[in-house]
Amino acid sequence: MSFEKILVALDRSAQADLVFEKAVDIARQYNSSLLIFHTIHFETAGDVAPLVGTGIGLSPAGGATLPQVQQERLQVEIEQVDRLLQKYAKQAIDAGVATEVDRAIGDAGHWICDRAKQWPADLIVLGRRGRKGLSEMFLGSVSNHVSHNAPCCVLIVQGRAHS
Repeated sequence: MSFEKILVALDRSAQADLVFEKAVDIARQYNSSLLIFHTIHFETAGDVAPLVGTGIGLSPAGGATLPQVQQERLQVEIEQVDRLLQKYAKQAIDAGVATEVDRAIGDAGHWICDRAKQWPADLIVLGRRGRKGLSEMFLGSVSNHVSHNAPCCVLIVQGRAHS
């Protein structure tokens, strides 16, 4: 089996470098194209609204409306992600791997599977933080979702559990 198109899904965790290195190694081995992909999780108004007036950074007297604050936060997040993606792309290109970057806003598991289908990828490489039990139930598991819903092979790079 060979892989012509590899989607590597990166977050901003400590293990992202390890996941990226594994994807680049495989891409070099198979002379594959690489798509470096990141999803931005962004709170909706319903997620943030309970914070208004609590002294946690949002105040009705502050002059900015909730949608304005959200838009500003999203723009900062997009700029940070774009810089991160370009850094990884440069490393992959320097290693001789044909590379593209892309990002989406929303549920990571959904977007990783959707992008892998649309591109279309032969392999998805992503990390797993090692959550178990209640931690996984409440915080979710992107790797679990992807492994059950991906349109192609999936390689999950094991990480360390966060306490």
